Amino acid sequence: MPDLVDKPAARVRVLTIEDSPETRLLIRRILEPKGFEVLEASDGLAGIDLALAHPPDLILCDIALPGISGYETSTRLRSHKSLDAVPIVVLTSAGDRSLALSVGADGFIQKPIEVEKFPGQLRAYLEGKREKLRVGDERRHLREYSQSLTERLEQTVRELTLKNAQLLTAMRAKQEFMQNLSHELATPLTPVIGYVKMLRSLKLGPLTEPQGRALESMNASVERLSRAIDNLVDFATLEGGEGLLQKEPFDIAEACKAALEEMKNKAKARRVHLELKIAPATIAFGDSKKLKQALVNLLDNAVKFGPVGGEVMVHAFSEHDRLLVEVYDQGTGVLPDEADKVFEPFFHADRGDDKAPGAGLGLPVAKQIVEAHGGNIRVESPPKTQPESGHFFSGAKVWFWVPLPKAA
Repeated sequence: MPDLVDKPAARVRVLTIEDSPETRLLIRRILEPKGFEVLEASDGLAGIDLALAHPPDLILCDIALPGISGYETSTRLRSHKSLDAVPIVVLTSAGDRSLALSVGADGFIQKPIEVEKFPGQLRAYLEGKREKLRVGDERRHLREYSQSLTERLEQTVRELTLKNAQLLTAMRAKQEFMQNLSHELATPLTPVIGYVKMLRSLKLGPLTEPQGRALESMNASVERLSRAIDNLVDFATLEGGEGLLQKEPFDIAEACKAALEEMKNKAKARRVHLELKIAPATIAFGDSKKLKQALVNLLDNAVKFGPVGGEVMVHAFSEHDRLLVEVYDQGTGVLPDEADKVFEPFFHADRGDDKAPGAGLGLPVAKQIVEAHGGNIRVESPPKTQPESGHFFSGAKVWFWVPLPKAA
């Protein structure tokens, strides 16, 4: 390899794949004063990634590595064309020299490292030295190696099968728990909702002004608890693939107005103004109740985390074969690395304020509902575009789309 013979030592890059920090430090202290550049990885997979990202001139690989062994690492390194000419030298205290050479290594150095000889040993491989085996020995070792890989694969499959069965059992137990919990919560709540409704309608007699205010506060809490239970039920059923949607054509304007009406009391308590902009006579296709719930969940977040006295806008319109619903707010928004996490169950963004977090199911349930309709949901923070409005929305835009009737 004449290009490496003439290559300045400062440019010779050696990758060390070694799980022992002490050995990695020793190699670095030996080679760097001699002008070598040293890269380090503590396991085989990390070493392979590093070798592909920053191709070395020589690779030192231990045998006893966590994860995949040095033998397997050498085989994987040798399978990449970009590393085909790179010498791989096994550095170990207990490895099999013949097996190492059979699976792709070019040399074998026994530990402990001889400090004075080590740089010269590496330069020999850089200048073209390659250790070889007799053909018969190589075939025998490759058969033994293949057998060991097969046995390891079988064991891994057994372990993964067992783990998968355990995960499925745990998932079913979680779904049953959440369904039972939501049922136990909903059962006593049902008569409470009924009595609150009767009291507000004055069917049980007139109320004093203080009683009316207390009742409105009770009603707001009941509505909040009811939404939380609905989200809990839907999360358990939709996650398990058991949720059935009643899909039919419906007027999206009516669903949006119903969602805003449901959020009216909460918005009023925070003096948040709700604005609706919707294209006339837009007919959607899907489960109107569930899609309204998804929109309520988006609005609930926008109102809760927006400023007191702020603005929240809902914009619904059709585009090609899709119905789009956008919710804009003036809150603190979400961090770039949280844009996907906000749709994960029980995730709570660190907003740096004293607002108590919710159950962490509002946006995940909205995502499940939208995806069950064949659509998608996203968040932009801050919004890349502004709607036609007299207000500027600096917080976030959470939007989703579902197919229109013809496309669905």
